[in-house]
Amino acid sequence: MAAQALLSKARLPVRTLAICAAALLVHFVPWLGQLLIYDRSAIAHGELWRLLTGNLVHLSDAHLAMDMAAFLIAGTMIEQRGYHHFMKLCISAAALIGMAIYLFEPVLQFYGGLSGVVTAAVVYLCLQGMTEQGSWRWLCAAMLAALSAKLWFELVSGKSLLLVVGGGNFVPVPLSHLTGAVVAVILFALLHLSPNFMPRNAARKSAA
Repeated sequence: MAAQALLSKARLPVRTLAICAAALLVHFVPWLGQLLIYDRSAIAHGELWRLLTGNLVHLSDAHLAMDMAAFLIAGTMIEQRGYHHFMKLCISAAALIGMAIYLFEPVLQFYGGLSGVVTAAVVYLCLQGMTEQGSWRWLCAAMLAALSAKLWFELVSGKSLLLVVGGGNFVPVPLSHLTGAVVAVILFALLHLSPNFMPRNAARKSAA
């Protein structure tokens, strides 16, 4: 049993690595970026996939590096700790971010970046962690409080703290981060309200 638990903890974060690989491929194959980027005019002419795939497109090397670093950390922690429905979270967040921008940011012609999905992943990680016991629970609560303050700052100021630190010439879209956070909260709530939901700790006890 101890060997199986060790192997489980050591498993590769396959979903996280797959999404990062897709973002890298799109970034370094220009025609893919042009085909997949959120382009409001193209979407209006029926290219609806861009609502989802625009999240994989990054507008500079610095933009890609910041998003991928954050996504790798959050996604790896989600997968290593065995929190389920991660891919469902990413796809739902990506699609709803695109739709929210299309509905509520009519002036925005182009959009790209994983930052909204990253926000969804971090919020989901923190909410799941807060159901556990010990120091991890309080660390997740602190991270969620810090992220909430960051979102509030972005919505009020229209600026991004990460751009101040990391540079970049792209314009932040706080709506994408807010949408990602809302999607994570909704998915987490649905899982806990479902009659089939079983907490991880309880599942481990019953399996033992």
